[in-house]
Amino acid sequence: RTPDAPDMSGVHRVLIIKMSALGDIIHALPVAAALHAAYPRIEISWIVETPFAPLLEGNPTLCEVLEMPKVRGAQSRTTLARRAYLSSLRAVRKRGFDLTLDLQGLTKSAIVAAASRAPVRLGYHWLREGARLVERAIPRQPESVHIVDQYLDVARYLGASPLQPEFPFFISDGDEAAVRAMLMEHSIAEGAPFVAVNPASALPIKQWSPESYARLCEAIQSDLGIRAVLVTADHVVEAQVQAAAHTPIATLAGRTSLKQLAAVLRMSAAHVCGDTGSGHLAAALGRPVVSLVGPTDPDRICPYGQRDLVVSHRELCGSGCEWHHCQYPYPRCLGAVETHEVLSRLRKAIAGEAANELPGQ
Repeated sequence: RTPDAPDMSGVHRVLIIKMSALGDIIHALPVAAALHAAYPRIEISWIVETPFAPLLEGNPTLCEVLEMPKVRGAQSRTTLARRAYLSSLRAVRKRGFDLTLDLQGLTKSAIVAAASRAPVRLGYHWLREGARLVERAIPRQPESVHIVDQYLDVARYLGASPLQPEFPFFISDGDEAAVRAMLMEHSIAEGAPFVAVNPASALPIKQWSPESYARLCEAIQSDLGIRAVLVTADHVVEAQVQAAAHTPIATLAGRTSLKQLAAVLRMSAAHVCGDTGSGHLAAALGRPVVSLVGPTDPDRICPYGQRDLVVSHRELCGSGCEWHHCQYPYPRCLGAVETHEVLSRLRKAIAGEAANELPGQ
């Protein structure tokens, strides 16, 4: 424990605040695991936006998962939405938390911390918007480059000593059975190898072209001799990939819940995606991930422990390019990615050459 850290002997109830999104929640899972290992007597709760709550179901390190409605724009102005939001804040306040850990670092998460009335409110090093007004930022350690390690700096500050990140994640037998049935519809039998491919990302500047993904899926079958399965929830992108392909590609697009997506990824031989949440979920489950990273920093955001499987051409980014903005009509960094680069890393991943680095194994 750092000298200025709170005395954990007096802490009984901790609230982790990480409300969205898929990849960000996965990144934060090791914090709960590390605190639970260091202080098994402490009750750890987690508040999350309702659409992402399934990610935390069955997590053995948590005593409770609290949900916050996800409201945007006009939604937030309805009476029903306001009541649901205020009800969530009241539920947080009633719990009597001794400590809150804000791993979101935004105004929306700071409001939850303030509403808790916890005597100690901490956050990870990058507190933005109004978060710094109600929380104290924990500086990151110089060696903590990846966001997973930056979050773990908060747990280390409190006295936890994780040897390596742990990503507790529960998938039910029912979800696995449902996925096996879906795969059988595409003549992919149980145990047969396949590559799960997610061609969509939250931002267009993080997304390889649909035509490129179509060529890749065809090359996976012709060059590697196994099937590609699309797993995106974005029907528009899926349709674009299918339209660019010469033959239909097996797809589970829009058919899986978050837990079923996890089951697909865990069954796959490898996963291919851009800078998006499914890559972090696959890595947490111990699967190799070939990630196509555009303008973002791969050392900070690549699937954890799998930097050598990243395809990145950030050297082609312009001075005005940032993780959320590209100065070109289409990102030059992603446009430079070639099918053979992705296949080369896929071969390495499927051969198990990166297996010793995978966190979930």
